[in-house]
Amino acid sequence: MKKIFAFGDSNTYGFDPRMGGTGRYPRDIRWTGVIDQMPEYEVNNQGYNGLSIPGSDSAVASIGRSIKEWGPDIIFIMIGSNDLLNMSPASCEDVGIRLRQFLFALCDCVAEYVQNMVIVAPPKMSLGAWTDPDIVRESQKFGAVYGPIASEKGLKFLNACEWDLPLCYDGVHLTEEAHLRFAEKILAEGI
Repeated sequence: MKKIFAFGDSNTYGFDPRMGGTGRYPRDIRWTGVIDQMPEYEVNNQGYNGLSIPGSDSAVASIGRSIKEWGPDIIFIMIGSNDLLNMSPASCEDVGIRLRQFLFALCDCVAEYVQNMVIVAPPKMSLGAWTDPDIVRESQKFGAVYGPIASEKGLKFLNACEWDLPLCYDGVHLTEEAHLRFAEKILAEGI
């Protein structure tokens, strides 16, 4: 059995915006839950609503402790959407600077797990209740910005921007169909 540590924001958590602030898709719908139900995988879902890229030493150390305690064979990291949503002006390049600092600090903290890390560029956003044209345009750059950062550190990379995933009315969160498709894409990568 492969142990998976999935770290990210609300699209890892499985947030369902139709249900309000605490809404969550059922386990058999969220991409992490779909994979966890397979007998060959065990998933530790460390997704949090509203999470931005951690910037403090204590946050990195806490994540590092969680990784070491879980002892994962695969570590998925998909984060940065909230950073983009909350900055003005929106800049995917600035999100990339934050991501690079975080990843390099985390790799130093859990050096024995670096070969297990997979950086996932978040899905591109669409026009919706939470987005505007600038945010949507910048979100389309996630893959182009994240790929070189992963390569620089020798990390595996997946580009969810290319997966054509349907989003909810807010233009940010994955629909039920998108979660299932996301899990299929992850599995198709031969994790």
